[in-house]
Amino acid sequence: DCPCQSAGVADHHAALKFTASDNGFVLQDFNSPHGTFVNGCQVQNAAVGVSPGDILRFGAGGASFELVVDGATQVREEEALSGWARGAAGHVPHPPLRKRPMSAWARSVATTVPPGAFSRTSAVRPVSTSVSGDGASGVGEAPSLGTHDADFLPQEKVMLGKMAPTICPQGEKLLQLEKEIGRLSGLERESKQKDAVIRDLQDEIAAMAKALAQAAARNEVELTQKLLTFDQELGAKTEEIKALREQISNLQKGSSQIFSHSLYERDLEIGRLQKESEKLKRDHALAAGLVISLQREIAGKEQKIQQLKQEVEKMKKENREKDNQLAVVSAKCSRIKEEMKRELGDREVIA
Repeated sequence: DCPCQSAGVADHHAALKFTASDNGFVLQDFNSPHGTFVNGCQVQNAAVGVSPGDILRFGAGGASFELVVDGATQVREEEALSGWARGAAGHVPHPPLRKRPMSAWARSVATTVPPGAFSRTSAVRPVSTSVSGDGASGVGEAPSLGTHDADFLPQEKVMLGKMAPTICPQGEKLLQLEKEIGRLSGLERESKQKDAVIRDLQDEIAAMAKALAQAAARNEVELTQKLLTFDQELGAKTEEIKALREQISNLQKGSSQIFSHSLYERDLEIGRLQKESEKLKRDHALAAGLVISLQREIAGKEQKIQQLKQEVEKMKKENREKDNQLAVVSAKCSRIKEEMKRELGDREVIA
């Protein structure tokens, strides 16, 4: 066992085995909570083939390890030595990183491995090796390989190193769909907030319209009463003028001096009454203009209410279109997940 004290590593996380039939290594994940990552692709509750140069990471936030084979079979050793550059004395040559084929991964999820350099290395035997997170260690027995001696089995070295992030196409699609769903969810929340604001505005407009209607009714009643009062006063003044004229006619039969003085006073009274009559007419005209202005204002408010209603209908239509888009995106996401599940099933069968 190789103890690994990292976040997200289970007690019995994974096992690395050498298979004589394939003459290679197989990584088995024991259904760990966060899975095991091979070259940036997640493997969970599945087995995949690995080869020297692959980058292994146990858990979501664990350290990265590079699989390096020190002693391989004669043929693999010759191939490795022919392709690797000789280093300084005592330095183990590392083969170049190779990308695993898509069919060798049981499940691929887009992930990013933080780059970092580590100074600690751990060498293990290519026997049944398990990675644990509790720090306990134990040595498993090497499997029987026919006439081959266990001493000739290749040894592996799991080395911490830098790892370049690898993003799978399916993972990119899932990330794009998740971003789109998040954006549509934000639009939906914004639309709900706008609906609440629109409802508040509609209530306020209704209250304003009601207040305007009540004010217009009150003003109309007051104006009608004032006009009736003005008409009554005008009638009274007219009768008074008639009476004064009759008095003037009667006074004309008297002395001319008294008649002239009385006529002068009556003329003054008539002028005053005419001025009051003109003032009443002007007040009447102002009241009529005020009524017309209020009617125009009410018409403008009604037009604004109609515009707001049209905007509300437009926003509701946009919300329905957004809901349809969200449903289409959700359906696409579900379909892609189903396709990935089927593809993963096929890959598990192939693996």
